Amino acid sequence: MKLIGLLKSKTREKILRFFFSNTEKRYYLRELEKILSLPVGNIRRELISSEKLGLFKREKVGNLVYYYLNKDSPFFGVFENIISKIQITRKKDIKQNGDKNLFVIKKDDLDLLSSKISELENILETLSQKKFEVEDFLNLGVVINNSGKVLLIRRVKFEKGKGKSYLSWAFPGGKQHLNERRSECVTREILAETGYKVESIREISSRAHPQLPVFIVYHLCKLVLPKPIEKPKEPHEIAEIRWVKPKEIKKLFTTDLDPQVSRELGLG
Repeated sequence: MKLIGLLKSKTREKILRFFFSNTEKRYYLRELEKILSLPVGNIRRELISSEKLGLFKREKVGNLVYYYLNKDSPFFGVFENIISKIQITRKKDIKQNGDKNLFVIKKDDLDLLSSKISELENILETLSQKKFEVEDFLNLGVVINNSGKVLLIRRVKFEKGKGKSYLSWAFPGGKQHLNERRSECVTREILAETGYKVESIREISSRAHPQLPVFIVYHLCKLVLPKPIEKPKEPHEIAEIRWVKPKEIKKLFTTDLDPQVSRELGLG
């Protein structure tokens, strides 16, 4: 399925814009029919289709079926990031249809939208091919031990970024499988890369990396046990595992350090 088709569906376009402006809320079909002024059959069809893409979940409460965005989907963050880059203007069109939730894209943003189409097409193509993991969506763990040191890994192969940047030292973590939660991903990947069993406490931030073609969710993690419980499974990818003081991170990192992660570590 191509994103062009997704955007040409005015019903789906309106539904997605509405939900991405109300990411924490759940709605049932008749409620959406009233809010969006769209036929309930069309809304149902688009939500079922979007559910198959992994963007939505549903929950039955009594006789009502509630739909909501699937924030654990590896596609949610990428989709949200792309939409956030497009300047959306709210306009109230009460006289015509009483719709306070109608959004329009400004003409100046059409070029930006076009440039982002290929990104989402790649995401949808991943789904259509039933790939096991999403190549450009990562969950990384900021793991802090009882001594206040942070767990880092050094990669065997450097990854070139924009300009003169390259990835060498990084927080451990990796690609999310299609049928797992973000917290499960970061736990699994850190165990595989370092041998340490960790637990995700909360998400610190999420962003499209400014120098690398990936979208990253950063998790604050704690150690379940102070020592590794098994040997690392990816020695072909990880050259070194090291605990460092937070102030050493900026000296080791050759790529941009997320501002919210920096504040979390007391680095300003």
